[in-house]
Amino acid sequence: MKNVKLLALFSALALTLIFTGCNTGGFKSTAYKVLPGGTNGTTGTSWTYVLFGDWPQTIKADSVTVDENKSVSMGSFTYYKGSDGAWYAKLSNKYYKVEPIKWRVLTDDYNGKKLLLAENILSAHRYAASSNNYKNSEIREWLNGTFLSTAFTADSVQNQIARTVVDNSARSTKPDANPEKFNRGENKYACENTGDKIFLLSEQEVTTEVYGFTVYNLPKVGDSRIRMTTDFAKASGAWQSTAAGCGGCWWLRSPRYDTRYDSNMVCTVGEYGYAGIGGEASICVMGVVPALCLEN
Repeated sequence: MKNVKLLALFSALALTLIFTGCNTGGFKSTAYKVLPGGTNGTTGTSWTYVLFGDWPQTIKADSVTVDENKSVSMGSFTYYKGSDGAWYAKLSNKYYKVEPIKWRVLTDDYNGKKLLLAENILSAHRYAASSNNYKNSEIREWLNGTFLSTAFTADSVQNQIARTVVDNSARSTKPDANPEKFNRGENKYACENTGDKIFLLSEQEVTTEVYGFTVYNLPKVGDSRIRMTTDFAKASGAWQSTAAGCGGCWWLRSPRYDTRYDSNMVCTVGEYGYAGIGGEASICVMGVVPALCLEN
């Protein structure tokens, strides 16, 4: 009986080594941390920025070597240990440094919660297979599945994220300064509200001044909606403009009323920060800028 127990113990240990590699040090999730005042952000230094969670972002420096014999499974990724002590994710035979995610605090009162928006385009994804219905979209499933479980691996970190009622009404699909824009304020493609931990901003939210955004406007360099694309996001399929001061294109959750393409168009933010441009849900692979809420 003792030998049987020992055999079971060694078998369990062997399986652990197979699935985690020869891990010489555990990966620790980045807990919520407010950055000190004066920390640079893409729109200046007047905002509050925080670090929270982790995601592959910067391509490995040439001076760093990666040991694939030292690995750990994190959500949907396997991370490998670099000679600089950092962890790296592998995509298309290249390595990307796993770094804390930087967020901008948009408001402390998003239905009583603190609303955070990622400061960069972190990945790329198709919106959906066949329609602009956010409730049933691939991107919503990815955000609350793959992204959530990978970026926030520790239960103590993931549990800080509030499940939020996300407004998907027709009103949410219009610019805040002009609720009648786009088909006289109607939108038959609007869907039911959803309860999410991770979500995309709506057309209304991304044009709301109290969140720090300019109202629906003409394109201009330096707009507060501009988001730069990380190396990992580029490798995932996200686009980045080469023009000075411009960023990449990223999805909003709002369906865009467009009779030419019927139920396949979704609102996006362009490289100049212009909100309201449309992308085809089933065709375009576009940048992802996650948002989430924390309890105050």
